Amino acid sequence: MPSWSNILKRIASGEMEKAPPHVAALNLYAGKLTVIEPGRIRYDWPVDPQYLNPVAIFGGYLATLADQTCSFALMTMLKDEQNFTTSDLQMHFFRPVTEGILACEGHVVNVSKTQAYVEATFTNADGKLALKARAVERIIPA
Repeated sequence: MPSWSNILKRIASGEMEKAPPHVAALNLYAGKLTVIEPGRIRYDWPVDPQYLNPVAIFGGYLATLADQTCSFALMTMLKDEQNFTTSDLQMHFFRPVTEGILACEGHVVNVSKTQAYVEATFTNADGKLALKARAVERIIPA
């Protein structure tokens, strides 16, 4: 069974050796978890020019980052005998992400026995809204 708090602590401390291969390949832990509270996280991600398409960060990568942000927020609420998978992810892009630090904030809005509703808000270095996402997470036994 996963220990969600231990996983978040390892991520916050930068322990990449236990990251799943897709996380390492996509460099998803390049940022820093700066807030970990029940139902809320903040992940500051330095914009990586290698993901530009060619003038802004590829939307598919941002969707992956949004899914991760929502997942991190949900991890703060789960019991160790629970697991989850994303069953729906919706993105709304407001402005291109091109440089600086992207502040990714995840908030758990509601959790029931079998699913959770989580939102992510990304703001650019100027504090302007870059994108919002919402995820429905299916909660399953670990």
